[in-house]
Amino acid sequence: MTENLLTKNLIVIAGPTAVGKTDFAIKVAQHFDTEIISCDSRQLYKELKIGVARPSQQELATVPHHFIATHSIHLNYDAGSYARDVNATLKKLFKKHNTVIMTGGTGLYIKAATEGLDALPPQNEQLRQQLKFILNTEGLIALQEIGERAGVSAEKVDFENPQRLMRAIEIAQTDADAIPQKTEEKNYTASYFYLDKDRTELYERINNRVDKMIRDGFEEEAKQVYANKDLNALNTVGYKEFFNYFEGVWTKEKAIEKMKQHTRNYAKRQLTWFRNQGNYTKTSSLLPVFLKDLESTLAAEQK
Repeated sequence: MTENLLTKNLIVIAGPTAVGKTDFAIKVAQHFDTEIISCDSRQLYKELKIGVARPSQQELATVPHHFIATHSIHLNYDAGSYARDVNATLKKLFKKHNTVIMTGGTGLYIKAATEGLDALPPQNEQLRQQLKFILNTEGLIALQEIGERAGVSAEKVDFENPQRLMRAIEIAQTDADAIPQKTEEKNYTASYFYLDKDRTELYERINNRVDKMIRDGFEEEAKQVYANKDLNALNTVGYKEFFNYFEGVWTKEKAIEKMKQHTRNYAKRQLTWFRNQGNYTKTSSLLPVFLKDLESTLAAEQK
């Protein structure tokens, strides 16, 4: 017999980088005595730690986490792969818990895992608008992932040129496997929230985080993966800037400055994504306030 859909709930806690999602999600998970699924498309790589602000060993030990340092940068892993693996994990977790927490800032991965993504429409104009939206909100990496799934050849098309990449996707269009399809009916409900802070405070937190990464040895980490700089996993803020420094394009000081700037730009795109989805509620990082928001959301879903 199928379980009541309202007996199991996935709580999504999203938001821009450096807003404080990890610490807050741990508090929420402790409140519900449950586990956390990470939805960060870069924290899942074993080789990346400092530059992706992976949770500390102490944080990982406090609450069980999934999809942290589980895959290699050499693996071609995308939103579709993530959706498949997350839903398999959720089936197991919901046998133990009524509530599971998902946290991170990769909006496309969250959407793929919890909703699936519609097949690309056949009309070129509709397709172009969808691709532009993904480019503007999730960035070039998300567009490249769609290109890979559509079978676009990186040898024939410049994956660093968004206009050419979008045109190539249009030509290869409407293959049903281009992006993840709608997933099967779930036996859980999903509640979506995002954290935000005053823009000045958020940018200060980002700048401070980058400074801490440098102190913690990010330069050495970037050197260790530099030989693989052409991998899609390393088309990532921080690593790209330091690769320019290693190649003499920028000074170290400029690389750090650009790392901060590009991280702020990425945070802005993340916020745009969550605000425009239509199913996310802005909430507070104060646990009592969040729990009240959650109660209201669940009550509305049950009507």
